[in-house]
Amino acid sequence: MTEALSKVREELGSNAIILSTRSQKKGGVLDLISRSVVEVTAAIDDSPPNGKKPEGKMPGEDIRSRPLSPQEARLYPPDRSGVYNPPSRTASPKRTGDISVKDIGNPVHVDHIMEDIKELKRSIRELADSSLSGEMGGLPEQLAGLLHRMLDSGMDEKIAKRLTRQLLHDLSGSDLAETEIISGRASDVLMSGMGQVSPIFFAGAKPRIVAFVGPTGSGKTTTIAKLAAEFSLNQEKKVTILTIDTKRVDAVGQLKAYCRIINIPLYIAYSPDDISGIMPGIMDGDITLVDTPGSGPLDRAQMLDMIEFLQKLVPQEVHLTISITTSLWEMKRIYENFGILKPNRILFTKLDESENYGTMLSFALITKKPLSYFTFGQNVPGDFSVADPRSLMVGVFEGKENAR
Repeated sequence: MTEALSKVREELGSNAIILSTRSQKKGGVLDLISRSVVEVTAAIDDSPPNGKKPEGKMPGEDIRSRPLSPQEARLYPPDRSGVYNPPSRTASPKRTGDISVKDIGNPVHVDHIMEDIKELKRSIRELADSSLSGEMGGLPEQLAGLLHRMLDSGMDEKIAKRLTRQLLHDLSGSDLAETEIISGRASDVLMSGMGQVSPIFFAGAKPRIVAFVGPTGSGKTTTIAKLAAEFSLNQEKKVTILTIDTKRVDAVGQLKAYCRIINIPLYIAYSPDDISGIMPGIMDGDITLVDTPGSGPLDRAQMLDMIEFLQKLVPQEVHLTISITTSLWEMKRIYENFGILKPNRILFTKLDESENYGTMLSFALITKKPLSYFTFGQNVPGDFSVADPRSLMVGVFEGKENAR
């Protein structure tokens, strides 16, 4: 027995526990010749003394796979090397305008992210606009009729479809069967996206200098004559006209005839240097209306001349004059071409020559510039009015004959 216990301690260590012992005889044939054998059952005590963790592990033991002891289970994360590696708390450097992305290795610029987001929004909007083409068949009858009238009037297709979508969102039930309700709501939505109406007004002690710019044939000269007659004859203002359009055939002659009829002075400037000699006469009046030459998109030299003239005059208002007979695409090109002159009003002419009121509405929504006047004939005085965007909408929704 003593020898057996010595072997147990030798093989299992001093922490071995004897569970049972049994003596028996083995050997010989039919147990006639045998010897005494002692069988010992022993085990190892895993529990660390005084709650201390053993410093090593038994051969073949995988510390990551064995069950947690009660002491380890109380810890979070478990106190086992290799099981849980907390993330590094080393702060990464921060830079204004950049987001440092360590996994990528390169800084991501916020400007680039915002540009990508804007591009994504544009793509989503285009997809939404294209998807509406498949929704038109299911529109209520009155709303479908409004959409077709908007498109027939020359309104931009995207604007017309977005407005239709907005009306579907805002109206429901019996409202979608009422033409007046639909038209009224459509007008409110369109008005909210346009600039304010801003005709010429008189304020302060200084005389008002108002320039009219635009392409050839847009009606600048006739519009100036209409306004000069209104201010002089009906509002009793001291009006002068200045023209720098000296290259067009008989342009000066046409204005001379108007000024003689209205009985107002006309000044002619052939070069920017002439402005200094004209200024005393201008400063003596209430308002000076400036006629400029028409300019094509490729005539950069003439555009630069006009810039020099306007820099010397310093007008408080610059009205971009556009004929309603112009296509929306061409209106956009005119606006871009004359943008260098910094127009701050839009004036539409020749409303009597076209029914494309939707084109004007679309352009006003796109530019968001204030509207000043509408002209609709050749009579001087007369045939003009302060801009009224709602009259354009009536023309789109109900027809040209109801617009004024």
